[in-house]
Amino acid sequence: MTCRVFGPPVRSEGGLGVCELCYKGASETDIAACELIPDPDGLEDQILKTVEKRTGRGGDTIIAFCLAS
Repeated sequence: MTCRVFGPPVRSEGGLGVCELCYKGASETDIAACELIPDPDGLEDQILKTVEKRTGRGGDTIIAFCLAS
């Protein structure tokens, strides 16, 4: 269950969040090498604005949902 909640390491204000079971024994360097940057090109805001303009629907969502629409 933890792995499905955390997934790959993602950086937040508190540092890299990881599943301790998946990264047991891994060094900080190894963990950093697996880091996922969720929106490296900053496209989510643009996609959300386009979807809202086209559909009239807005709110919190995820990139995958927008791309599938």
